[in-house]
Amino acid sequence: MAHSELDHLAFRFFKLFAQYESTLKEREHFQPGKNGTINVDWDRFANEVVGPNFIVNLGDNSSAAEYILESPPMKQSIGDDGRIVWKEVPNTERSAQILFAHICRMRNNLFHGAKFNGTWFDPDRSTALLECGLMILEHYGKWLQH
Repeated sequence: MAHSELDHLAFRFFKLFAQYESTLKEREHFQPGKNGTINVDWDRFANEVVGPNFIVNLGDNSSAAEYILESPPMKQSIGDDGRIVWKEVPNTERSAQILFAHICRMRNNLFHGAKFNGTWFDPDRSTALLECGLMILEHYGKWLQH
């Protein structure tokens, strides 16, 4: 995929993710954080809206969830030498909460520049994750309209 197409895919992902976060806050799916901050409660969304049968409910989009659960986005951590390193994320859990935690990490990795710093790092993997994340967010997008 060309970098401009990947840029557009990332924009679509960010835009839909932002719509979710706004709607989740409007519907009081949040927890108070430190110093008056708001933590969006994706677990509540996963429990109340998505539910435990999410793989079956995704139908033709179930492969997107399987991909993310099997090959979750890595997370940044501090290595033994004090530098930022990428760490694998376990792929042993299969729940709606874990799926949406991975989607949130995808957003964080992109937003905070970990996956894009003037050029795309591992564009094929980024494309696969973004396409799968979008499929899932679009599938549950009807919830945004209610």
